[in-house]
Amino acid sequence: MSTAYPPERHADALALAQLLRDSLAAGAEREALHLRLSELPAQLRVGPRRELLDAALAPALQPARSRLFALPNGDLVAISPRQGAPMRQAQRALGALLGMPSAAPLLALPRDTLTLMAAVDAAIAADVPIPPRSKDTTPDPAAPFTIDDLAALERALQTADLSFFLQTRPVNRLVPGSPPTPAWEELRLDWPALRAALQLDSDPATAPCLGRRLRRRIEQRLLASMADPLELRQRGPIGLCLSAATLGEPAFLHIDALLGAAQRARVVIALPIADLLADAEGFAFARRFLRVRGYRVALDCRGARDLALLTAATLGDDLLRLPWAPDLPAQAALLPPNRGQVVLMGADRPAALGWGWEEGISLFEGRLLSLFAPGE
Repeated sequence: MSTAYPPERHADALALAQLLRDSLAAGAEREALHLRLSELPAQLRVGPRRELLDAALAPALQPARSRLFALPNGDLVAISPRQGAPMRQAQRALGALLGMPSAAPLLALPRDTLTLMAAVDAAIAADVPIPPRSKDTTPDPAAPFTIDDLAALERALQTADLSFFLQTRPVNRLVPGSPPTPAWEELRLDWPALRAALQLDSDPATAPCLGRRLRRRIEQRLLASMADPLELRQRGPIGLCLSAATLGEPAFLHIDALLGAAQRARVVIALPIADLLADAEGFAFARRFLRVRGYRVALDCRGARDLALLTAATLGDDLLRLPWAPDLPAQAALLPPNRGQVVLMGADRPAALGWGWEEGISLFEGRLLSLFAPGE
């Protein structure tokens, strides 16, 4: 998700997501009452009628350590650490007031965790504003990327230290009923920030051949900025996405020599599937090279379009980096039979985690996972 979670608006939603994390990890039984105020007419959500709803909900908060969460869309979720009469009393009272018990369903945790996560996700999505778009204006097309642009950027990159633009994103193994386990840390460039720093107005995507060359130059400079032996030894397991052609460059071979056999086994190198389409033979060679050198190999998929090109035989025993998108569930049939090979990237919404768990995926990367980290 490109929109960050504003803490002042979403604090309760994130706190509820964290509690759901705890319930899954510990297998602790809890009971939840979800009052769907967002689905009620406006006149029931304010004034004296709202006060009656709050009074009807009050018994659900009587047990010790009960908590009430206000979601961004106006819904309320009461959580009780144990099952009992107060929750049912509150549900009956709310059902009688509203004339529809479905407006305040009772949920059992951890069994219904994914259902409640989906509700949190919907509440956050409903609170994200959609900017208006004028009917009279269309976005300006990107300026074409030329050989002169590439030459200027290559000169700028010759001495650039790209470590400033390096982002780290943890990948966690997250299984319902078990505590999360760190798997490795993804290292990636903040391309928008780098593009702004380089004052690049044109779009390399308009010239794919030149764009691939620029990517290799950027990857070489990134690897050069990482080539500190002491810093490399101190790093834990890491993941990098590199072009197949970059693996034959001195910058990567130097890193390869610095790592040593033991640490190479803790590094995941992802190869873009676009390289497979552009040069199948070179891609196959790069893949064999990584395996021989002892790296874990992943195929970097851009979405459903790339996913449709893969077969279980093409993937083999390698990992698959797959970005989350709302339309991904419709492509579930294209996933590899061994879901343990899939790394769901950009899992920034509860819906992504919920779908991943339902599909048997256990490796996730995304900002939301900070809530699921041990000790949070």
